[in-house]
Amino acid sequence: MRERLKQIIAEEDKRNPLTDEQIARKLNIRRDEVTVLRHELGIDDSRKRRMPVLQKEMEALLSRYPDISNRELTNQLKQKGFEVSRFTVLNMRKEWGALSTGVHPEKGRFRRKQQAAGAAATFSAIIGAKGSLKAAIQQVQAAVLYPPNGLHTLLFGATGVGKSRLAEAMYQYAIEQGVLKKNAPFVLFNCADYAKNPQLLMSQLFGYVKGAFTGADQEKEGLVDKANGGILFLDEIHRLPPEGQENLFYLIDKGVYRRLGEVDFQRRAALLILGATTESPESSLLLTLRRRIPMTVELPSLAEWSVKERLALIFHFFNEEVDRIGKKAAVEKEVMEALLSYDCPGNAGQLHSDIRVLMARAFLNSISGEEEIVQVRQLDLPPQVAASMAGSRADLPMLKKERYLFVPGQQSLPVETEEPDEGITKLYEWIRERYENLRAQGQNKDLINLIVSRELKSRLDESAGDGKERVEERLLQLSKLVGERVVQTVEQMLWIAEKHLVFDYHRLLYVLAIHLKGVLDRFRASALPAADDDEAVETDSLAFHVAREMSKVVHTMWGIELPDRELSFLAMYLSQSDRRVSAKPMIGVVVASYGQVAKSMVEVAHRLFEKRYAIAVELYWDDDIQQAVERIGQAIRQADQGSGVILLADMGTLFLKEAEWQDTFGVPTRVIAPVTTSLVVEVLRKCMYSELTLRQLADDLSPGIGVPQPALSEPETKKEKAIVSVCLTGDGAARRLSSLLQERLGPRAGQIHFLNGSSLSIRKKVMTWQQQYEILAVVGTVNPMLEGVPFVSMEEILDERGLGFLKRLLTVRDGAEWRVDSTKPVYLHDLVKPELLFESLAATSKQEVIEQLTHALLANGYVKEQFAAKVWEREALGHTHIAGYAAIPHAESTQTIRPAVAIATLPAPIEWEPGVMIRCVFMLAVNERCQPAIEELFERITALSVTDAQDPLSPADVLARILQHQY
Repeated sequence: MRERLKQIIAEEDKRNPLTDEQIARKLNIRRDEVTVLRHELGIDDSRKRRMPVLQKEMEALLSRYPDISNRELTNQLKQKGFEVSRFTVLNMRKEWGALSTGVHPEKGRFRRKQQAAGAAATFSAIIGAKGSLKAAIQQVQAAVLYPPNGLHTLLFGATGVGKSRLAEAMYQYAIEQGVLKKNAPFVLFNCADYAKNPQLLMSQLFGYVKGAFTGADQEKEGLVDKANGGILFLDEIHRLPPEGQENLFYLIDKGVYRRLGEVDFQRRAALLILGATTESPESSLLLTLRRRIPMTVELPSLAEWSVKERLALIFHFFNEEVDRIGKKAAVEKEVMEALLSYDCPGNAGQLHSDIRVLMARAFLNSISGEEEIVQVRQLDLPPQVAASMAGSRADLPMLKKERYLFVPGQQSLPVETEEPDEGITKLYEWIRERYENLRAQGQNKDLINLIVSRELKSRLDESAGDGKERVEERLLQLSKLVGERVVQTVEQMLWIAEKHLVFDYHRLLYVLAIHLKGVLDRFRASALPAADDDEAVETDSLAFHVAREMSKVVHTMWGIELPDRELSFLAMYLSQSDRRVSAKPMIGVVVASYGQVAKSMVEVAHRLFEKRYAIAVELYWDDDIQQAVERIGQAIRQADQGSGVILLADMGTLFLKEAEWQDTFGVPTRVIAPVTTSLVVEVLRKCMYSELTLRQLADDLSPGIGVPQPALSEPETKKEKAIVSVCLTGDGAARRLSSLLQERLGPRAGQIHFLNGSSLSIRKKVMTWQQQYEILAVVGTVNPMLEGVPFVSMEEILDERGLGFLKRLLTVRDGAEWRVDSTKPVYLHDLVKPELLFESLAATSKQEVIEQLTHALLANGYVKEQFAAKVWEREALGHTHIAGYAAIPHAESTQTIRPAVAIATLPAPIEWEPGVMIRCVFMLAVNERCQPAIEELFERITALSVTDAQDPLSPADVLARILQHQY
């Protein structure tokens, strides 16, 4: 494959080198595989491979015709065989000063960057260095300078806070200070890129020996080899599998490692390891590895930055964008206000992305309007940013101008520039070319703007990655609509289906959840057809057999036997999850109501299905009947595709009889009232995923489908959730598997019980356990074939796929499981939990005690991930010891999920503060209802110190006295 790739590139047209996508098609492999191979062979991308040839030709043309226009220069290059746009020529011509002096543009940029970095301002150039990031920068400076070769460091923070940039700054600083040589390597590796293939990840990181796996026909060095003598930066280090963390531990601890396929740790490397993670290190990294990375630096979210710092960041991003498009930009004050004040959960990364979307839209408008300056207006704001304009904005006195002008090449604020983003540059180039192509076709400006705007939205949506936040938002909305238990049931059903079929997982999740909710509602009303329904059903297909297996989950969870007709529906969804059932025109949907009720219902449905299909009609109380009828009628005509329209209306909008709507507007119309969000979602599902006619669809909708109904009867005592770990010969390995799962699941593990057993007798045990627990899944090496209970293999746990499934099952989407009576007082016996009691805790310092107790609270789901940091913040404010022998570390109540107290006695006293020796620690996770419990605990602690001051009790005695009568 390598030789074939080199041959293809050697034979390509040097004026128009092949892209990775084109090479992939020739080799019949994925594009990302081409990219990896090309990097391994040290071959540049197509743009860089073309640069010398294009540069030489441009130099010749510009030497002969120095005043040639960009249009003519582009035409001349095209005549010579170059497939090049005017936008590319424009950008390259800006480099003419560099070209004429013989300096390569890329080298010129690199030299300027090196000169900027050469100053001692590596960190001071970072926005926030003197404010929000000051503490973090002081920590990383100390880590770099720590003798002899620096401290391994973990950068921790939410997505988009700047972990990668800080890692690069540490590298530059290490070179400036002589900690690393000038040519020391800086190697970046994102562990998430290969997280689903642990073997490939390990081979990339540590290399492999010949024969390590099929296809390993020669030895290959890994990134550890390449980073030797420098820095290895592991982004998303929490995605590193346990074996990889173990190898990393040996590398840090002993300076040795092994390649894939080797038995002994026999290779040596000296390097500084930097890791970055968005998850709590306590829940995502092995304890052995955490102890070998002594420096943990937490970066603040954008919400914690000052307004002045955020403004500097906004200016920096605008400066970048005007440099890319090569035009001035004028930004309205209202735009700056919105960017400064809106909630930005994706932090600086999202802010940067939103400004790019904003500039792309404004750039398109400037082309259509033939404007010299790009006008960035409030109307160009992305929806989530524009939404902030509706609320009350904070007072922003620093914004004194009505417009802010940004000029290419001029930095409005003294901030460091970054390397150009090729993808974004190409986006602006695409906008310009697409606009000119449509204009050449004779299209008018309004139509061109509409076409390009829609295509631009599609491109920007694709560039937003996997849309994790959007997916989670849709799941939350779905859970509120149908219930968390229904969503959990469908998750289990799809896990079984994925073993046999390929389908669009997320789309099918939403459709099946809504369908199952309807099935359960009909079961409540005894409206399910009998199992011996006369209707003929195709039962021989693979999809039907898979549907039958899925139905066993419904039986286990809800006690319902689904008839063959319902199984045929499941089979149809499985087969058609990624496309319309047929090519026939869809039935139109119109939702009408007074006020914005209809609009909000339709938006919920659109978010779930990611398809804008239904039309919402808002009516006003001062409308006369004729106006209201005409407005609804226009929507009916617009929605009709030839198959008629369903009109969903509240009772106040039934102005005409059903037949009158058809007679008046010439469209077959069926009316259903009253309208609810559930009804809108169900109608859209049936329109998109069934072949029902208009009449059948209207008749098929049960009268009470959108009306809230009581839940299906469940056990009087709600069963607690459990996961069963099973091995072939005994429960020893099963216990170890349970321990691994608890560590990998992190805080979610606190919600469930872990049950262990041998596959030789597991069926009998499960029958007993199911009387007490709701068993979510069985995990192990052998599938015990339990009906209605999903099985997750060890291989699926290790490659993250199975772990992701378990995490989804344990995600409490609507918070129902944590609901408590907010007025009921909490007493000491309510706080004491068996899993949080530690007699003779193996800890010799205050830091170890706090670390172990916070980990216990976090792992069992009592506190949030920031709890530990908040405990240390409280410790800095003043002492937390009482009665001469006890400490009560705690954090603010906002960090508590469920109130509890972690109690530890120590085999020997430790120094809590200078001169204060502690032998018992009570770590409090409390809220506003816990005052009675706190008072009771204080009384018992002080009473114990008085009675036993002269005769210290053993750890066991201390626990017994403090906790007397607690159980």
